[in-house]
Amino acid sequence: MVQSARVDSSAHVRIFSFITMQFRPASLQLQSIPDAIHSSPDGSCLLVLHSVGTQTSLMAYHWETFGSTTGIQVNVPDFPLQNSVLTSIGTRGHVFLLGLDLSSQSIESVAIDITKKVTEFMFKERGGRNFSTSAARYTLHNSLLDCHSDLWTRFPVIPAVRRRTITSSSRRLQKKLTFIADDYDKPFSAYFSSLIQSFEKATRKPTGDELRRLEVTSAPFGRFRTEVVEDRGWNLSQFRVGEWLVDILCLIPIQIAVCRENRFVPFADGVSSAELERSLLGADVSAIVDKLSFGWYESIFQSYLALKPVKVVSSMGQQSVGKSFALNHLVDTSFAGSAMRTTEGVWMSVTPTDEALIVALDFEGVDSVERSPQEDTLLVLFNTAISNLVLFRNNFAFSRDISGLFQSFQSSASVLDPAANPTLFQSTLAIIIKDVVEADKMEITREFSLKFQKIVQEEQDANFISRLHGGKLDIIPWPVIGSKEFYKLFATLKKRLDLQKTSHPTAGEFLHTIKTLMAKLKANDWGALSQTMAEHRARTLASLLSIALSTGFSEVEPDNEPLKNFDTDIVLDSPDSLARFAVSDLDHISPDDVEAHLAALRGSWEPDTPRQLIPDSEWTFQLASYVAGLVDLRVDHVRLWLDSNLERFQAGHAAIEDLRRKFANMVIEMKTNVQLCNAQCASCRLFCIHGRLHEGAHDCQSDHKCSHTCEFCGEDDSKHCGAPAGHPGKHICSVGDHLCGEVCKLASKRGCLGECTKFIGHDDDEHLCSALVHMCGEPCALRRMKMQGGKTYSCPESCSIPSDQDHDVHSCDTRLCPATCELCKRLCDQPHLHGLEPDEHHLCGEAHPCPSVCSAPGTCQIDTSPQSIEATFTGRHETFQYTKYTQVARRLPCAKTVEPGNTSHPGAHIHTKDKPFHFCEARCDNCGYFCTLPLGHAQQEHETSHGSMTQTRWAVDGPDGTSLELGGRKFSSNDEGAPMMCNLVCSSMGRHAHISYCRADEERNCNDPEVQHLGQKMVPDPNKPKDFITHNLYWRRTGFKDPYTRDEQANFAKCDAMCSGPEHAANNGQPSFCTLPMFHPPCNPNDPVTGLGYISNDGHMFDCRNPVVMQQAFHVIFVIDRSGSMSSNDRRPLDNSPATNLIRQRANNRLGAVYSALYSFWSARQVAVAAGQQATAARRDAYSVVLFDHQIAHGVTNDFTSSPDQLLSAVLGHQARGGTNFAAALRAGQTVMSSHWSTERTPIMIFLSDGECSVPDESIQDVCRSAIQLGKPLSFHSVSFGPDTSSSSLRRMAQLALEIQNNAPRDPLMPATANVSSSFSVALDTVRLAETFLGIAESLRKPRGSLLH
Repeated sequence: MVQSARVDSSAHVRIFSFITMQFRPASLQLQSIPDAIHSSPDGSCLLVLHSVGTQTSLMAYHWETFGSTTGIQVNVPDFPLQNSVLTSIGTRGHVFLLGLDLSSQSIESVAIDITKKVTEFMFKERGGRNFSTSAARYTLHNSLLDCHSDLWTRFPVIPAVRRRTITSSSRRLQKKLTFIADDYDKPFSAYFSSLIQSFEKATRKPTGDELRRLEVTSAPFGRFRTEVVEDRGWNLSQFRVGEWLVDILCLIPIQIAVCRENRFVPFADGVSSAELERSLLGADVSAIVDKLSFGWYESIFQSYLALKPVKVVSSMGQQSVGKSFALNHLVDTSFAGSAMRTTEGVWMSVTPTDEALIVALDFEGVDSVERSPQEDTLLVLFNTAISNLVLFRNNFAFSRDISGLFQSFQSSASVLDPAANPTLFQSTLAIIIKDVVEADKMEITREFSLKFQKIVQEEQDANFISRLHGGKLDIIPWPVIGSKEFYKLFATLKKRLDLQKTSHPTAGEFLHTIKTLMAKLKANDWGALSQTMAEHRARTLASLLSIALSTGFSEVEPDNEPLKNFDTDIVLDSPDSLARFAVSDLDHISPDDVEAHLAALRGSWEPDTPRQLIPDSEWTFQLASYVAGLVDLRVDHVRLWLDSNLERFQAGHAAIEDLRRKFANMVIEMKTNVQLCNAQCASCRLFCIHGRLHEGAHDCQSDHKCSHTCEFCGEDDSKHCGAPAGHPGKHICSVGDHLCGEVCKLASKRGCLGECTKFIGHDDDEHLCSALVHMCGEPCALRRMKMQGGKTYSCPESCSIPSDQDHDVHSCDTRLCPATCELCKRLCDQPHLHGLEPDEHHLCGEAHPCPSVCSAPGTCQIDTSPQSIEATFTGRHETFQYTKYTQVARRLPCAKTVEPGNTSHPGAHIHTKDKPFHFCEARCDNCGYFCTLPLGHAQQEHETSHGSMTQTRWAVDGPDGTSLELGGRKFSSNDEGAPMMCNLVCSSMGRHAHISYCRADEERNCNDPEVQHLGQKMVPDPNKPKDFITHNLYWRRTGFKDPYTRDEQANFAKCDAMCSGPEHAANNGQPSFCTLPMFHPPCNPNDPVTGLGYISNDGHMFDCRNPVVMQQAFHVIFVIDRSGSMSSNDRRPLDNSPATNLIRQRANNRLGAVYSALYSFWSARQVAVAAGQQATAARRDAYSVVLFDHQIAHGVTNDFTSSPDQLLSAVLGHQARGGTNFAAALRAGQTVMSSHWSTERTPIMIFLSDGECSVPDESIQDVCRSAIQLGKPLSFHSVSFGPDTSSSSLRRMAQLALEIQNNAPRDPLMPATANVSSSFSVALDTVRLAETFLGIAESLRKPRGSLLH
């Protein structure tokens, strides 16, 4: 396909050429948007399907006469046009319209004969099967067989790396291909053998006996049904389902990422999702990692083949150089590829082998117009970081500019530091130079080697070969496809891949690495990958920790998921139970939940001895030991889970240490929640087995009745003991039946059993029960004890000291302090009443990690994350959303230990016990990022990765409203700079100057060659004088290392003026810049230039041809308004012009300003032509000047010999007067153009007025159409020399002229870049008018803009 039709929303059809990458000039206006459009396979015509009500019509438009005819009505009666397609059968010239008739369930066809002449466009309906007009039947297209040849051509028959998914336990039979057909007696096998022979001869691709061993048969459907469907003893290959499924899945590539709008955009399950993008706005790296998924490959990496090591091979290079084809033949993948650009972003496929998983990454072409340099840099960074072997294919016939081609590699070399990422950047870069004949091998290799050596010398230690590839570079000249040697080199690449060190020990680890890397690229986090991966792993474990400790599983919904090693998917074998424990995470667990979990644990215990047969202290000890044993099993299991998932990360990492602290605290809480109360039950004398911190009355969780029999009753009449459970003394059913039974004299005391247990009629008068102790019973003295958080605590218990014992302080039988430790969640181990002492601390008696943060100077850790979820930029010209990237400096926890009994440790707080490292505290003034060098570093400049320029605002040179366009976005003065990033904005601007506040006392002191003072005021802070400064000086002033490559820095140091030649402004054109330094003094345009090049009229030197000389000749017709309003003197002739005095004598007014601009234009054109042709050739341009008011005057007509002075004298005699008549002026200009028409000169009409005059559209349309009829379209330029409110007619004239010019047939002898598009301009003053007229002779410069802090 070399061209396609595009239909816009207004039913306007244009033809886009894939060869020129432009729309063809002709266009077609349809009555309505069509239902469908079809392009004929032979590329000769376009069919358009329309529906109006119930009527459907088909129109044909020939490509050769597209836009110039009304089309041909194609009459196809009773044909299902709504369900039709246009295709070819046999050859591209045999075109058929196929329609699906749903009512009859049949396919109808119409054969179409297409000839070059429109009058011979014929349609003949032919029978479906009787296609051939000859008597003999023959086959035109054996698509079911021939498709095999196409498959063998695009994909490998015998790849260099062969997949080994199917193991020996499967039963594989010889491959057999059976065609089920009515004509089964046809020579299928012979045709297939011929197909193989033709394929091998045409491609010279190695096939071994792979194809010849394929058995080809044919059979009728009846035999197939009998032998295969009805006969259950199938003689078929048998595979293990899992292996077969993995083998199929690994043949399917999946898209994993693209680059858009200068951002790296990862996909989830191969799908670009706007919803996913919104959910990831502002997300940190860990959250992004959790959202990423690789579809069917996820379970392969994570589970099925998780233990396999991984090697990554990637293919990169220019567009359409066979990247996918090479990758397919190397590692047996099935990436799509064609002559057109098909790969977008990054695609992944996997080839399982006996030794490893070979992950193949297919990248879209670099250095293309579809991708910005920043997007190329992100793709290259991802590729070089994760790969083991990078194949970079290059077409040496077209691209020998190595430094330009590998600019994205060099740019990415300064982003991620390989030293801080030892698991990344482990690849060899294999430069494959395609289509090299044998005789050129050595010379091509030598040429590329020298160029790469030059890059290394220029970039020194920052060169990408050393930083991204460890200096490992191979240059491989690759033979032309179809030669005998072409496929042999794939074996050489396989050997290189085999020799590469495996940097990904397991597939599970690789999965974690690649997801984290992709997340970091998306979040613009340029910190160490190992740190980010450790943080993510610690965060993942921390999120599952409470579930793991509580249940022994990592997930319980929808199913129980055992604790595994995330990298190997191996279930950890550790003794554990199904017990569940009360463990809180962020929120404290409620007392009811604690008690519920403890009750379940008690219920799971099966004691050996009933409770009341042994001392209750022993029974509760056994219960506590059982519960503690369950806790220990769970803790050991979870500790093993943590250790196995953290073993590959560096010890002492802050996130991991935080996780271990969290684990220790949760274990403490977990053990605290299972501690038994052991206080006396409120209803009996057994111990309370609630939790130690339970609320409410103490309860032994029994019926509180003694289970023993009465010791006083006889054996024949024994009764149960009537005393409370756990009572002291003998068991008695009823005290009144066997003993005194009177009320105990201490009945009011706590612990009293109530009835006297002395013998009936005892001698003394003291009635006493059998209780050993009668407690005091007064409230416990622990009242209003201060707790953490400002709360107070009062003990609800009563004094347990014997009532007959003198005491001043009442104390209950709770042994220990009820408060929690100040440094952990354990309970205080001090006596119950110690909290009454002043300034007492509650401590558990164990050692603790210090709770404070590091107090040493410097920054402990720098966290990079997008802090704004959905930041919105609102500027003068547009509003859009973006992700804002900022950094946060963290103080890490102190690593010292607080000894038991202490609340602090001696000495300063420090975050590591080893030699501490702290970052420099300097921050970039523009983005706020921290210096990543050590505190007190020896380097003169700070270094950082840079982020969003949140501390800046735009300053743009030019009139109010001037905008600077970067990356498709427009910015004006005082717009915020947050959407830009320090390390990328300069690349986006190309050659540029920065704007800074002037540091000189007076303007005359700004004489630095890297400084140019700005005379005019500029926002922000318009009253503060400003300077243009060079890129190099700007970064020196920041104190930070310039983040751009040396090649970019050298480019930024040069002048930003551009040649105005139209060949540079074309779609594929490259701008030509001034070769002098940024703020060079103007050169003399009359000075000779050595070699190719020229000096522009404004003093810039270029090494390209002068656009004035190389352009075609013009007939420039000036149509100038000289009405009475042009006598106004608010605008006057230019100052300091050679002809200023002469013009002022005759016309010191608006008309004089126009004459001044005309003179400058004529002079500039004369100088440029003279300089380009060494003053030996006559001027090729012809000039005409038509002056108009209500009448017409001709100042100059078709003049191509007069000098600028002579031309000026010819027009000075005409003065301003009279009214305004645009229509008459256009007719006069048309007459001049037609009367003096020359095929050598392109007509240009410049129409200038300072006022408004109504003019019908037909006036300008007649002028433009007459030029087309004469042979060339008119380039019409209207210039308003007055207020914009008076410019509507001028603007409308330019719009109509541009439409006609764009739709006109293009001159095939003229390059596309030679066209000068019609335009409308506003010249508000004399200087602007001169600039408008001089635009074709002067250099160009984008508006200068910069971000100011």
